[in-house]
Amino acid sequence: MTRRYVVLGNGIAGQTCAEDLRKADPDASIVIVAAERHPLYNRVALPRYLRGQVRREKVFMRTVEDYAKQNLEIHFETWATDVDLRDKVVHTNRGQKFEYDAILIATGGRPKPPPWSGSDEVQACLGFQTLDDTDAIIEKADTSERVLVMGGSFIGYELAEGVSYRKKANVTWIMRGPWFLRYVLDEEGGQLCRQMGEAQGVQFITSDEVQKFSRHNGRCIAQTVNGHTVEFDVLTYGVGLDYYTEPVREGVELKSGIVTDAKLRTSAPDAYAAGDIAVFYDLMVERHNQMGTWDNAEAHGRVAARNMAGADEDFFDVPTYTTTMFGSTLAVMGVTPDVQPDLESVRTFSFEEKFYRKLFFKDDRLVGAIMIGPPKGRKKLIEIMRSRQKIERPKQELLDPANLKD
Repeated sequence: MTRRYVVLGNGIAGQTCAEDLRKADPDASIVIVAAERHPLYNRVALPRYLRGQVRREKVFMRTVEDYAKQNLEIHFETWATDVDLRDKVVHTNRGQKFEYDAILIATGGRPKPPPWSGSDEVQACLGFQTLDDTDAIIEKADTSERVLVMGGSFIGYELAEGVSYRKKANVTWIMRGPWFLRYVLDEEGGQLCRQMGEAQGVQFITSDEVQKFSRHNGRCIAQTVNGHTVEFDVLTYGVGLDYYTEPVREGVELKSGIVTDAKLRTSAPDAYAAGDIAVFYDLMVERHNQMGTWDNAEAHGRVAARNMAGADEDFFDVPTYTTTMFGSTLAVMGVTPDVQPDLESVRTFSFEEKFYRKLFFKDDRLVGAIMIGPPKGRKKLIEIMRSRQKIERPKQELLDPANLKD
């Protein structure tokens, strides 16, 4: 009997799962429900596209024809409105019903609405999650005098760097914390980021937040708690995601996203979750975890596909994230204190050499790292994390790239 698979979401987790299922079973029925209007594109490339370093067409990774060639039935601008996890039926906004033997939920999330009072009065208020978001930011920013960026997360940083790199609009970046990525970087790491950002023309306002938005002579004005006044034309922001769990609120365990075991199985039969939405049991830190990185989602898709097809495989991987950092490089690997606050750490830095490196440990095992500057030794650090071996030598030695020959 032909197996029936339904994949909710055509990001890298859903796409990888669908394609791996097709390789494993040439005759299976595979339906992909895709909320966006685009075939798969590379979200990791969106910051480069925002900076103007890659053309729009190069962001795409699949064409509509690619789905047909692999006999993948995809429905664009379609989303699940209800998943009957008992009878195994998906209902969509278009009135369709898809029955399944196994389902993957890889629906990700939507940017949280801006939480600041009066932001609904700002005509150009843009999140940064999708290709369409990026198109809108480029269009608005390139015809504006000043762009206001809000939020101290990776999204806030990518917006500040990307818009300032285009050299068309001035950028002011406001964050509630004392520095960028305050739960991962310490004061010196945050200061180095600020130093490089200011060299690229970004104005930083830290340990502050907007109290009120208003308009004057056709321009928007942000007034902060600490008395700063910023005139701007476009507001871009990053304050996290609301995960799209509404269709499965009955029948699976939820905790911000969808809770799974180490095999990415939810509490419902034959239902799996992957990517940003999955609160999966992470064998690396021996607790549940949630990751928003591209390679983590891709690896999830592969393991989910094998298990949906009958395997019984645990997920274990070291997530990585690498991007530019105001003309330098930022690399993050493994687990960091924003996810696991009680980690041990060692670090080294140099403002003059624009270099920062911090390593994180749990029970004498290397579990995470963050680097600013040349990422020498990165591959070796990932190997050490994957090995899960206890570190016998002084942990400080791992900070020296000379001790980490790739």
